[in-house]
Amino acid sequence: MSCISSSRKMTSRERVRAALAHRQPDRVPFSWGFGPTPEMTAVLAEHLAQRAVDWSALRELTEDVLVINPPYIGPQLPPQVDIWGIRRKPQPYGLGSYDEIAFYPLAEASSPADVEAYPWPDPEAYDYARLREQVLAADPQGLKAKKLSHSVCGNVLEIYCWMTGLEKALTNILLHPEVVHAALERITRFFEHKLRRSLAQVADLVDVLYFADDLGTQRGLLISPRAYREVVKPYHRRLFRLAKVLAPHAAVMMHSDGAVFDILPELMDAGLEVLEAVQVDAEGMAPQRLKAAYGRRLCFYGGISVQSLLPHGSVETVMSECRRLVEVLGRGGGYIAAPTHAIQVGTPPENVLAMLRAVLGEEDYEAALEGARRKA
Repeated sequence: MSCISSSRKMTSRERVRAALAHRQPDRVPFSWGFGPTPEMTAVLAEHLAQRAVDWSALRELTEDVLVINPPYIGPQLPPQVDIWGIRRKPQPYGLGSYDEIAFYPLAEASSPADVEAYPWPDPEAYDYARLREQVLAADPQGLKAKKLSHSVCGNVLEIYCWMTGLEKALTNILLHPEVVHAALERITRFFEHKLRRSLAQVADLVDVLYFADDLGTQRGLLISPRAYREVVKPYHRRLFRLAKVLAPHAAVMMHSDGAVFDILPELMDAGLEVLEAVQVDAEGMAPQRLKAAYGRRLCFYGGISVQSLLPHGSVETVMSECRRLVEVLGRGGGYIAAPTHAIQVGTPPENVLAMLRAVLGEEDYEAALEGARRKA
């Protein structure tokens, strides 16, 4: 059952803004989110080429949300090393590969002084001056909703864990919180600077302020609500509030995988307005439960499982489950449909198309296919 309230076709931006305001759009908005992995992208491109459909065009035509991110223009970084000094290496898993951390630059930091002595990245190493020009060039008519990337807004706990190693980062929260606070303070200042510089250019164009911090596992929380409240929440609150001051009309969204139901009140108190991922396979994350408990205050972005539904369901199951998500989470607005994470290679391409068909509806799906055929 589709959630349609008007015969007038909305633009992507109108559709997303209606959903974020808990108003019923013409249909539930769709975003590719993390998108298919490179290996899966190749599979989709080949599959669609057999039908004379251009994959890149289909993705663009079906995406309601455009990501904004000022490009890096700082000193050249060593291979596989990011701005934080974290080194990664490709790790094959049979059908593809993922990047695994090979060096944790703060692993030996045992005091706030060690943290302060670290060569932290420069937030001025980005091309803010041309950001507005780039956004307008990508969407000259202003039809797409705009999402300011988490690489601007921030993923403070996640970066600390990546710099330190997960086990040590979590034990430090309990045993050496002063070290954690020192690191989170430096990371937060970096993102505060990027937020100010980016939103000075594009605040009026932005609809979603995208933060990220994984706080859940498959079965529960990564840290307790008390640890979150005492150690992490002050930095989230600072960033969320700054973002809303700079772009008051935009919605604060945070990505978190896992079973995060029990920490949502703390996140909403910090200023969260949209939960991204909505990992329905995790414990306690049933769509009906989320909508009933928090649907009046919180929007949901995601929900289409890349763990079970897309890789293992039949086309019919994908269609019915996506329609159920649209009905449950999309009733009255407040939902942007998206995969819960990156779509992995091994997922049947027919299931990806079934997802699109179910969320977009027959008319918009066929129109997107026809548009992508014209560009093939």
